[in-house]
This record gives sequence, structure tokens and C-alpha cells, in this order.
Amino acid sequence: MTKLIKAGLSGLAMLWAGAGAAADLRSVALPPAPALPSFYSWTGVYAGVQGGYSWGSNRVRIGAPTGPYAPMSFRVDDDSAFGGAHAGFNYQMGSVVLGLEGDIEAVNSRSRFDGVALAGRVSQDWQGAARGRLGYAFDRLMVYAAGGASFTEYERRLFSTGGGFGERLTSARTGWNLGAGVNFAFTDHLILGAEYRYTDFGRNRFASSGPFPGLTGDQELTTHSARASVAYKF
Repeated sequence: MTKLIKAGLSGLAMLWAGAGAAADLRSVALPPAPALPSFYSWTGVYAGVQGGYSWGSNRVRIGAPTGPYAPMSFRVDDDSAFGGAHAGFNYQMGSVVLGLEGDIEAVNSRSRFDGVALAGRVSQDWQGAARGRLGYAFDRLMVYAAGGASFTEYERRLFSTGGGFGERLTSARTGWNLGAGVNFAFTDHLILGAEYRYTDFGRNRFASSGPFPGLTGDQELTTHSARASVAYKF
């Protein structure tokens, strides 16, 4: 009997000790879970510079119904380097990024056409654009499509191949553009970019007012361009 009592007391003591140890384990603080990596946010204002090369093959039609300047048609190359500045704003919702952007660029575009009685030169010194952007972000990498309005001014100089006199015509043009590109956030503030853009200024009609009476013409103005950019996100 005494042995049974001793055995029971020993068992109770062991259970009590186990419960106390469990309570001590519950009171020990576990180490905090490691912080999850934060994703890059594209929301904010940015500004930067860009440069690239544009190419096109535009159609020029010019002539008069009567007189020495018979109607003629030329296809002129419109290849040019350009460079400028841009600024914009992005707002990110999940992985979708909405944005607005504007840019202005200096252009060195010079084209010539030559006929029997008439020759000419078409030049473009600047261009600009205002666009909306829709992007999808993969953390620091974003792909996007963009489109909007384009603006420029063309200068045309016409020359008589026989008499040596000429005329200067200028016209401001508004068109549209559509493109796609990629941005990469190299740091939290430095953004690198590459883009393809198609620009269409439509058919531009013009008419002589002096030395070439009755002379009229039109030009179909379209270009493709590839550009690289670097911007600072504030």
C-alpha cells in the first residue's frame, strides 16, 4: 500500500513539473518574422531628357493646272536625329500604372525634291507631343503603351530652276502618335527608358501666294522613331 501511495505521488509530481515547463515555454518570445521585400512604386512626378532617330518616306505632290509647273509627285526621305526633354506623372494601382506625359524635341530634318521647272526643300526644326500612358509594372520593370497628340511646324522653300526666284512657306501641324516602350527603375529615383513611336501629321495642303501663281501642293507626313531616355523621379 505504501508503495502505491509513493508511486502515485511521484506521478503527480512529474505531471506538475511538465505543466510548469510548458508554461515557461509559452512565456518565451519568438523571434519576429522577417520583413517582406517592398515593391517599387511608380507613383510620382518625373522629368528627364531623351534622344533618338526618326525615319520616314513622305509623299509630296505639287503643281499648277496651267503654266510651266505641271503637276508632279515626289517621295522624299525624312530621316533625322532628334533630342529634347520630357516630364510626366504616374499613378500606380496594383500592377497597373496610369500616366500623362509631354515632351519637346529639336529636330534636324531636311528633304529636297527636284523637277524640270521647280525644286524645293522641306525642313522641320522641332516637334512636341502630349500623351496618355497605360503601363503594367513588374516591380522595377514597366512595359507600357502610349498615344496622344503631336505638334510641329514645317517650312517649305520653292525655287524656279530657270529664273532663280523662290518662295518660303511655313505651316504649323497637329497630328497624332501611338507607341510602346519599357521603363526600368535603376534606382529609386533614376529611370531608364526605350520606346518606339509612330507619328502621323496627316495630309498638309499648301498654296503659293506670289512667284508661282496657281501653284498648290500637299504632303503626307508620317514618321517612325526609336528613342532612349533617362529621367529623375521626384
